[in-house]
Amino acid sequence: MTAAAQHAVTTAPPPAPAIVPPPPRWVQGTDVELMVVREVNSRSAKAGDRFRLRVNAPVLLDGATVIPIGSSAWGEVISAKGTGAAGGKGQLSLRLLHVDTAWGPVRLTGTKGAEGDANTGGVILGVLGFGLLGLLNKGGNASFKAGDIIHASIADGELPAVAPLEVSAAAPLAP
Repeated sequence: MTAAAQHAVTTAPPPAPAIVPPPPRWVQGTDVELMVVREVNSRSAKAGDRFRLRVNAPVLLDGATVIPIGSSAWGEVISAKGTGAAGGKGQLSLRLLHVDTAWGPVRLTGTKGAEGDANTGGVILGVLGFGLLGLLNKGGNASFKAGDIIHASIADGELPAVAPLEVSAAAPLAP
């Protein structure tokens, strides 16, 4: 066999590129149910930190699943305030950024906030038992725990269709 014939036998055609269907008609306000993957808390988080979420329920548009369960979504910490002395509670604010789809990232809208528990009773008991050292008792940190569910909405796309108002002929109108 000649060298050219051997080359022709061993060379396979390149694989066909994966065909991605055209993007769906995204509809603003479509609900996206997300699950926190790893805890985000006011003790360790700081403004600007990004964190991953997981799509917890499929998103359907026109009867087809456009965002399957398990897709990644991303959020960002807007502000985080740890606990303070004298029973102060932690505070945490998050902004939802986007969800990854087969057509690229799709912007989300939504913000969420959480507060830790105040520890006023612990401070009072601490002061009674230990004097001024009781003021060092802290409150609870704010957190979104792994497994918590957060709802977001799709930010871009068409406006949702609004059904026309129906007026019943049987109901008299008020004067």
